[in-house]
Amino acid sequence: MANSCKTRRDHLTSATRQTNRHISGQTGMTLVEISLVVMISLILAAIAIPSAVTAIRMAHLRGAASDYSGLLEQARIYAVRDNKYYATYILAPTGTDLVAQAYVDLTKNGGAGVVAGDPSITIESDVIQQAVGGAPNTADLKSQLLPAITPVTPIDTSVTAPTFGPRGLPCTPLTLSGTTNIICDNSGGATAFWTFLENTKSSSWQAVTITPAGRIQRWFYNGTTWTKL
Repeated sequence: MANSCKTRRDHLTSATRQTNRHISGQTGMTLVEISLVVMISLILAAIAIPSAVTAIRMAHLRGAASDYSGLLEQARIYAVRDNKYYATYILAPTGTDLVAQAYVDLTKNGGAGVVAGDPSITIESDVIQQAVGGAPNTADLKSQLLPAITPVTPIDTSVTAPTFGPRGLPCTPLTLSGTTNIICDNSGGATAFWTFLENTKSSSWQAVTITPAGRIQRWFYNGTTWTKL
């Protein structure tokens, strides 16, 4: 029995020595290898970060256009439901606000600001509304939006807030003298609106249009022409 125990101890001691020799023979990463790993990581980060930033900016623009078109649809529904005329305003950031706002003016304050109960959205600060004069290739967009023979020229919503009437159709808003009541001026015929949104960081563009029939459509500018979304 004693010999058996001694043999087992000798075997374990021998195995331990072999393991220690194996471990002591191993080496860690050299400084050159670590430098290569760090360099590769930095290269991958340099490639990935701009792509991620571009994707975020595009998401801001698409989200703003999508939310705004949905807000216009709400304005149309409220106008039909309440048998009234409702305008939708985009407000630039003020003071310490980091986001812009857009809202349906249910209280008829003429764009003074969002009031409790008004449907509203927020728009990221890198997305701003631009006037028609600063938007690219508006002729192409107009040719797709309206028939070639139409006398209708879309109204710039950076100047005049898009308004829907009780029939769910867009109209040119007029404020009755001495009141805050808005009516639709149909004497000039059909009305269309267009809104241009630009991401100022990426110079990407989207547009939201309203046809005389009340159809709301989003558009994306691909650098040459406008395409429907």
